[in-house]
Amino acid sequence: MPPHYARIIATFAFMAFAVGGAIWRFWKPKPEPLYEERVLLGAETRARLQALRDEDKFHADATISPPYPGPKGPKNRATLSGWVNGVIDDILNEDDGPLEASDVAGRLGIAIGAASKRPAADQARLHGYLIEIWYILGYRSATGYFPASESAPEGWSEPLPPGWTAPDRPRLPI
Repeated sequence: MPPHYARIIATFAFMAFAVGGAIWRFWKPKPEPLYEERVLLGAETRARLQALRDEDKFHADATISPPYPGPKGPKNRATLSGWVNGVIDDILNEDDGPLEASDVAGRLGIAIGAASKRPAADQARLHGYLIEIWYILGYRSATGYFPASESAPEGWSEPLPPGWTAPDRPRLPI
């Protein structure tokens, strides 16, 4: 067989391999995201969310490590509280029944993005409240916004919210 036929056959073989790889890549089943989970929104969950909404948030706290100095000024405090309360209000406006984690995670992402230019201490405090909303709802999978944590309880993907001693033992309201 002359050498140019070998190149033609090799080219066709390579093209067939490439096309097969592309077909496999685009048509293979995609794994579901970790946070494709559903919980039921009911009266007990609504009561816990309402209690968190009514709580006085973002006040200075020297009892935690590291101490939280609080935001600079009442306007910043109201803005930060508004982002947390906005997420809670969105959830409370839903009908009782199943609530998809991806929907709630998207709402958390909006608040995280809004606070991205805030000081690190304010962001950390906001993240704690958002993880607390996630736990109150009862999601076990990760939100997708926080790095994986070794401090997460067994069977859960996020670290415990600040002040919580177990996934079923939340902190006392402030």
